[in-house]
Amino acid sequence: MENAELKTTIETLLFITDHPLPLPRLCKLVGVKDQALVSGLVQELKADYEGRGSGVQVLEIAEGYQMATKPAQAPFVKKLYAEKMTMRLSTAALETLSIVAYKQPITRAEVEQIRGVEVIAALETLLERRLLKVVGRKETVGRPLLYGTTPDFLRHFGLKSTSDLPAIDSFTPPETPAQPDLSEAAWQDAGAPQAQAETVEAVAAEAEGAVLVEPAVQGDELPAEAAPESFTEPAHEVSPEVAEPSEGEERP
Repeated sequence: MENAELKTTIETLLFITDHPLPLPRLCKLVGVKDQALVSGLVQELKADYEGRGSGVQVLEIAEGYQMATKPAQAPFVKKLYAEKMTMRLSTAALETLSIVAYKQPITRAEVEQIRGVEVIAALETLLERRLLKVVGRKETVGRPLLYGTTPDFLRHFGLKSTSDLPAIDSFTPPETPAQPDLSEAAWQDAGAPQAQAETVEAVAAEAEGAVLVEPAVQGDELPAEAAPESFTEPAHEVSPEVAEPSEGEERP
């Protein structure tokens, strides 16, 4: 088969397939053992589409080759295949998928230990969507199942292989500011009760993003020397009650 004819055949296979074709599989289909030749023709085909600004491209994805539309055409493709292209995953399923992707092969118990909750439902969903698969059994007590990602996982996320996953260090959360020392020893050294209360109020307000307002000073918190001598009305002398004289009785 001439190279031009071989190239056309490869184009046909990549166009018609619904999943990526690995290079060995592609060579077998076209009846050519020379993988370097087939790989070179695929690259030529890729350059042809890019050169003429086509809306279709040849991708190396999920450890194989496949034809796909370009990202710029995605809005129009979504209109045509809105229902088929939608894949909704819960937060639990996404977290479980992420753990398996970075820690595979991994058992269900190990995933649950990392997440802190059971993942049976999430695993069933991911297996049903063909994003995960059983890859073996762990050589330990009970020989639990081991889970790993599938080629469909790579295809959905546009990866050639799992080695193309972003470095896990890139997801490290930013350092949180140091929290104030509220240990018992620090509490004892914090000063007067009023100063201690203000420290706690400041911490609480900072956590809530509140604006602090200086508390009003209560009368019983004033220093003794600054307190007025009296805050009450002075006592008045009460004159002894004088009874009215009865009839026939003389006043004194």
